Amino acid sequence: MQNKNLIISAVVVALLAGGAWFLLQNQAHPLPLAEGDTIASWDWQGTHEDGGELEKRANDEIARSKSLLGGDQSGKNDDPTDYILYVSIANQYELLGDGKAAYDNLGRALKIDSTKTGLAWRNLGSLMERLGALQTARIAYARAVEAQPGEEYHIARLSFLIKHFADDAATLEAAFEEAEKDLGETPQILQLKAQWYEKTGRVDDAIEALQGMEKLMGGNDGSARSEMARLRNL
Repeated sequence: MQNKNLIISAVVVALLAGGAWFLLQNQAHPLPLAEGDTIASWDWQGTHEDGGELEKRANDEIARSKSLLGGDQSGKNDDPTDYILYVSIANQYELLGDGKAAYDNLGRALKIDSTKTGLAWRNLGSLMERLGALQTARIAYARAVEAQPGEEYHIARLSFLIKHFADDAATLEAAFEEAEKDLGETPQILQLKAQWYEKTGRVDDAIEALQGMEKLMGGNDGSARSEMARLRNL
């Protein structure tokens, strides 16, 4: 009998431990802070944090979105999915300057879909960039492209890398190669490539990228010509 009780006790302990592990896993955010990143403050002065009408509007929209959670998830008949609702809630919290609440709600969206849709990943990249967690933002932007390799996510990732990691040539070359593999050479990608080349002192390469951009635009892009003229005068 004593052995039986010991066995039962061991099983209960194992189940409790397994339940605790599952709970921790379930609560873990899909994008934890990357090693070396810190966030001094999750809060900022939001554009709608006015103590008045704008703030009320944002809070009302949060309440409305929360009331719609748990719909049929088809996305039809103007019935938003929980994924979209959590992204929307996060957007409202950003307007209120509440970065932690935005982060948490984007995490809830990613627990629904982290592999087929890039929206929440891209928004997390933007949020982490704003909060100064650049390595975490870098991961988020890359995962947005991995989940949904469309133009807006490639452009967001490239713009971020050029702004913050222009000297990481290997990463940027790989990111441009991946974008061109998915999308081909587009005017927007070539324009970003020209910006990167200029930022890193490769003026001739920047001009060549702009020439490619002008060619794709049918020779009618005055902005490319003016940029080339400016670069030639540097």
